[in-house]
Amino acid sequence: MTPLRLTSWFRARMLPLVAATAVVVATAAPGAFYLRERWDLVNGARGHAGRIGEALRGEIDGRPTLWRYDSTKLAERLAGSGLDRAAIRLVDAEGIPVAVESAPLPARPLWGRVEVLIDGRREATVWVAADHGALLVSAGELAAAFALLALGLAAVLYLLPVRAIGRAERRIGLLLGRLTLTLQEEDRRRIARDLHDGAGQAITAARLELLALRARGVDPEAAQRIAHLLDEALEEVRRSTAALVPPALAELGLARALVRHCEAFGDAAGLAVECRVAEELPSLPAEVETACYRIVQEALANTARHAGATRAWVRLAQVAGGRLRLEIGDDGGGIVGTSRRADPGGQGIEGIRERVRLLDGEVALESHEGSGLRIEITLPIRLSQ
Repeated sequence: MTPLRLTSWFRARMLPLVAATAVVVATAAPGAFYLRERWDLVNGARGHAGRIGEALRGEIDGRPTLWRYDSTKLAERLAGSGLDRAAIRLVDAEGIPVAVESAPLPARPLWGRVEVLIDGRREATVWVAADHGALLVSAGELAAAFALLALGLAAVLYLLPVRAIGRAERRIGLLLGRLTLTLQEEDRRRIARDLHDGAGQAITAARLELLALRARGVDPEAAQRIAHLLDEALEEVRRSTAALVPPALAELGLARALVRHCEAFGDAAGLAVECRVAEELPSLPAEVETACYRIVQEALANTARHAGATRAWVRLAQVAGGRLRLEIGDDGGGIVGTSRRADPGGQGIEGIRERVRLLDGEVALESHEGSGLRIEITLPIRLSQ
């Protein structure tokens, strides 16, 4: 059966969306915090520079030429107004720095600038530095916290739906597998019904006509030979319909049907087949009963055809966890690689694997060359809906 690949399809489309969401969550709040605080720092520095500019305007009005050179007087005026507590840079109209004492420059300065205008003419420019380092630390811590939050959110947004899709895909696969088995069994029943109603009845009618001809004086020996051939053909049709639809399952139940099949198969194949079924088995779904019966049929047929065994065994029992364990083994030649010596394609074992997989079961093979083969199969007793 072709895999659905819903999970891989969903992952491929979900991953970019989750990554984009995680990036937005990780960067939006820290970025907004940084920009707002940086704006406040710059505005604060610009306001401080504006107050210095007002004080400087008075100096320039009083001493339009000398204010640049009397840094002591200028520093006293700034100190008297409490404006020298920040790092200050001052240039005149020609861009020449003016010496002024102020607080030391911070390691990571962020500057606010104000131009001093007198009669519409720029006389000086004032820069005031704000400490940017504390903001960078705070923004970094906030970014780290939101990065962790984004990772957690991404994991939730990605893993939960992906797991849900994966469970749904697996469930759909199992339901499709069971439907496949059901359809296969329905096809077998239809073919068996057609054989019985068509070929079987035609052969029976031909046999009756032949017996009527013999009663009318037709060569009795020739009639007897033809009747014998028709009897063999009719028996072959019965065997074919029985193989397609095992009537023993409906008539006897799984346990007794397995015992009867093992006895009949052992007699026909000249193989000692031991069948042990637990006395108390729970009520099993029809798909599980049919699968167990078919698996035993296939495994014993492989043993008779390819293993060169003298003894085989079948064991069926309930195990812990609400599961059924079916074991089939023989004392034949074992497996070479992954297939029987005479079965290079390994179709029998692969068919068993596929049937078990469709019922959400497990298959384990244990074999060494020349030491026989043991197949252990576990199937759920209750199939999930």
